[in-house]
Amino acid sequence: MSVPVSVLDGCGESFTAADEKWEKASTCLMGLLCRHDCVLWIMNLTSAGEKQHYSLTLLDRLFKHLPPQMTIRLLYDIGCQLERSCRKWIAVFHAYGHQWPCQIIYHPRKCEGFGLSDGEGCERL
Repeated sequence: MSVPVSVLDGCGESFTAADEKWEKASTCLMGLLCRHDCVLWIMNLTSAGEKQHYSLTLLDRLFKHLPPQMTIRLLYDIGCQLERSCRKWIAVFHAYGHQWPCQIIYHPRKCEGFGLSDGEGCERL
């Protein structure tokens, strides 16, 4: 099952983190945490919004340290925007800011394998 492009575009347009006026600033940090909310890697974001290359760089780093046969599950605030390049889900709190069709597919409470992980470890950090 997939979400229509119009829904993904609607979710992408609703995030203020993608505001271009902050394009040259060091805007925030992005981290990759394990299931237990321990920091694995952290990086500085220097362009407006959470561009795909930041998350893909962190994932590349992760996969270099894992056996090829390992299965992982990821929770990310705007995971639906990466649908075209990899399969992810949306963190519990942020899922409610997405359109309903997007929530049905990406909310971790509606997907098998996440248990009670909420994907909000970076927010608590």
